[in-house]
Amino acid sequence: MKIQLGAIALCALLVVGCNNNKEKEEIQKQLAEAQNARTSMQQDITDRDAYFEQVMKSVNEVYTDLEKARIKEGVLKKGATGVEGPPQYTNAQSRDRLIQNINEIGSSLQENRKKVAAIQSRMKQFKGQIAGLNTLVENLKASILEREQSIAQLQAKVEGLQATMAEKTKLLEQKETTIGDQQRTLNTAFYVIGTRDELRKKGIITDEGGFLWGLLGSTTIMNSNADQSNFTPIDKTKDATILVNGRIEEILPRRSAELFAATQKPEKGSELTITSPGRFWQENYLVIVTD
Repeated sequence: MKIQLGAIALCALLVVGCNNNKEKEEIQKQLAEAQNARTSMQQDITDRDAYFEQVMKSVNEVYTDLEKARIKEGVLKKGATGVEGPPQYTNAQSRDRLIQNINEIGSSLQENRKKVAAIQSRMKQFKGQIAGLNTLVENLKASILEREQSIAQLQAKVEGLQATMAEKTKLLEQKETTIGDQQRTLNTAFYVIGTRDELRKKGIITDEGGFLWGLLGSTTIMNSNADQSNFTPIDKTKDATILVNGRIEEILPRRSAELFAATQKPEKGSELTITSPGRFWQENYLVIVTD
């Protein structure tokens, strides 16, 4: 009987020992799982902090660029008077510089939009979500859109001013051309040189008055219907001397002798020097009759 009780006690101890080992193994397993979970959680926290830091760095960079763009845009909107309004410029150089600055702002906004797209892509890949970060990025996108719309309005104003200036420049050039043509017309006179017979044959001069069919007492005058293609243009304000091949016999229509001087040149014929252009050219046509 004693032997049986001892055997039973021994078996009970063995059973208890086995149970303790199983519990110990289970506890160790649970501890290992808890340690792994703790390590994984710490890694998640580290990854989240690094992710948040990267995202916020990118967000801050975009906001900094937007603030620079806003300040630069405000400067561009200031006109010559120092108040905000349509951009004003006085020459092609300042206009080109303004357009260049606008384009630079536009390029910067495009780069910022790419950065925001990269941030959103990174947020989609991240396995966790950080409260408020989506709202922050959406607000950032709205700020970029606002700046883009503002710079687009500024660019439209500049393009409108360019079109207006181009039209005004064109009208001014046309006006200057018209004035120039009118001035050249006012400053242009016409002359022709030839012997009396040559000029008669061309219909440039004719005889008027007299008797015996004009053989006696007639006066030579310039024909009002003379063909203008026979005349040479001259600038009344610049050309004061006309070289004549031959001796000057008469000029028509007649001018007062004090308005010009006819000089005989032994080798070069004659020279007609106009001493008082304003009065001399009250008649725009001049016929120089040579012998």
